[in-house]
Amino acid sequence: MAYYRNWRKRNAEVLCLAADDSDSSDADGLLRAQFSEDETASLSPSADGNISYYDSDALVLSSDSDSEVAGSLSDDSAEETPPDLGEEVAAWAATNKCKRSALNELLDILRRQGHRLPKDARTLLKTPKRVETVELCGGQYAYFGIASGILKVLAQSPGFLEDRIDMCFNIDGIPLFKSSSLQMWPILCSFHAFAPFIVALYCGKAKPSPVQDYLSDFLQELQHLKEDGIVHGEKTLQVTVKAFICDAPARSFLKCIKNHNSYFACERCTVRGTYVGRVVLGATAPGVVARSEAEFSRLAYKDHQVEKSPLTLAGIPCIRTFALDYMHLVCLGVVRRMLHYMQGGPNTCRLSFQQRSDISDKLKALNGELPSEFARQPRTLLELDRWKATELRQFLLYTGPVVLRRVVSPAVYSHFLSLMVAMSILLNSDDAEREQHLDYVRELLMYYVRKCEDIYGNTFTVYNVHSLLHLPDDVEHFRCSLNGISGFPFENYLQTLKKMVRQSRNPIAQVAKRLAELEQSTKCRPLTKERFTRVSTRPRDCCFILQNKDYVFVKEIREEGTLVCDVLRQCHTESFFSEPCDSKLLNIVRVRDINRTKRRLISKQQLIRKVVCLPNNPGEADTGSYYVDQGSLDRATWRRGGSHPRGLGEGQHGSLATRG
Repeated sequence: MAYYRNWRKRNAEVLCLAADDSDSSDADGLLRAQFSEDETASLSPSADGNISYYDSDALVLSSDSDSEVAGSLSDDSAEETPPDLGEEVAAWAATNKCKRSALNELLDILRRQGHRLPKDARTLLKTPKRVETVELCGGQYAYFGIASGILKVLAQSPGFLEDRIDMCFNIDGIPLFKSSSLQMWPILCSFHAFAPFIVALYCGKAKPSPVQDYLSDFLQELQHLKEDGIVHGEKTLQVTVKAFICDAPARSFLKCIKNHNSYFACERCTVRGTYVGRVVLGATAPGVVARSEAEFSRLAYKDHQVEKSPLTLAGIPCIRTFALDYMHLVCLGVVRRMLHYMQGGPNTCRLSFQQRSDISDKLKALNGELPSEFARQPRTLLELDRWKATELRQFLLYTGPVVLRRVVSPAVYSHFLSLMVAMSILLNSDDAEREQHLDYVRELLMYYVRKCEDIYGNTFTVYNVHSLLHLPDDVEHFRCSLNGISGFPFENYLQTLKKMVRQSRNPIAQVAKRLAELEQSTKCRPLTKERFTRVSTRPRDCCFILQNKDYVFVKEIREEGTLVCDVLRQCHTESFFSEPCDSKLLNIVRVRDINRTKRRLISKQQLIRKVVCLPNNPGEADTGSYYVDQGSLDRATWRRGGSHPRGLGEGQHGSLATRG
């Protein structure tokens, strides 16, 4: 930028001198005085006596007073042309959500400095002039399309080589303002781990009703894509519906079934709840059978269904296709409920003030100990109502086994570990090992649900707790870990859409215009973030695991990509717990003597996964450290791995791959 300012200044001086009536030789001498000795070498009079200055970009300036400034770039310098200022400013403004008024002020400043930029931000960002909306279901509605979104994603991902597109859909409502009932109901789509995109958007003061009108355009295009596929380049890609990933209220809305607090609320079995101040379901009783697609499609479940769903009429299965999202069911549901009962539940499970203080102190001591890839560090129980789903997941899979140890009773701790081990297996990214232990997971979750009544009282086992029993069925049906059918990506994108609304007038147009601006500025960027493991010598980012289950601690990073590491053998570690399985088989260990390491040179390619290293007694004099294999960081979330199912022979099991 400074180079071009100097160039403009010198250009003006050349023109002023050229317009002067003095002799050309005098002008030549004055002009040479403005440049350094190196620059004067390129200044010479032309054949006709006019002065020409040749800069590094071969830009020719004529000194004729009546001529226009002419310039031409050489072929060699064309590749070094700096990026267009307008494109850079547009990308910066769209990415950082810059307001139009602020961007207009910036453009005005840059224009006064001599930059050729548009006056208005809408011209710079190529904002659409109009967004077509229609009146529908008592609010405003805009349809963007499934095929158009898929093609935009594929255009930004030239390496996509699949022949089939397995789509996951999410439909949920989100309030826009605290002082108004205005809410958005977008239809989101995602496939093959790409970031979600918007298919349709409804905005009104209540949820769209009737649901048939709301889903009409979506179902029509979906049916067309399922029959004809989608053409990309020279290939026709098959389109299938993998899953609908929604929370319980959204599932009841789309499937036209009774709410999650009804007697026959379970979506997978015919269990009947009982009323104990609220409807509780508990474990599956004898005589309870699984719901079938055929019975559901012909409206046979009169005590469960309200009316026939438009999805059923479109040929979409409404039982197996709707996944039980573990973000809402487990993290925001069971784990949060469990912690609330520990704080203020019945006497059988309520912790004392000293116990709650001890847990909070340990959580506070762990703040800053988790690796940099974690978006949030632990917070105390005083802020439990503000904990996000990622913090509740973090407590279940990482910090909970440390902070609850020797604070709660052995029965409560063992009960908590049964849920942690079961979820670790269901979140294991290794298909073979995960499927091998599904029967053991079913036993663990059945034990957890049945034991809840003894520990937390007969009001604890509500819809979310009962639905834990059906999570292994989802993993078996979709043939992926729970992370593959998780609502975390969609929930993050919902918050992005909400931040695009800056005022209550015409929210749909605001969202559509911001998306168009962002698309223009990021047209050369992939939609998915690159996941990588941060390798550092910092204590919280230096611990990794090798293929042979040895742990390494990075001490030095060399330029050629090799690492100087202290290697700790697996045999020099201890089990952290033995119930319900040996913790070593989940790569959860305790280290008493960290000095039993050997220094070696390790290449980065040998690092399999990152490891969470936590003090065994946070805030106290440590007698050892607690290590949890964090898993490969090619995803947005991290999960711990499998377990050692009791009753299996020694040769029938092995350590499960930890969360990926």
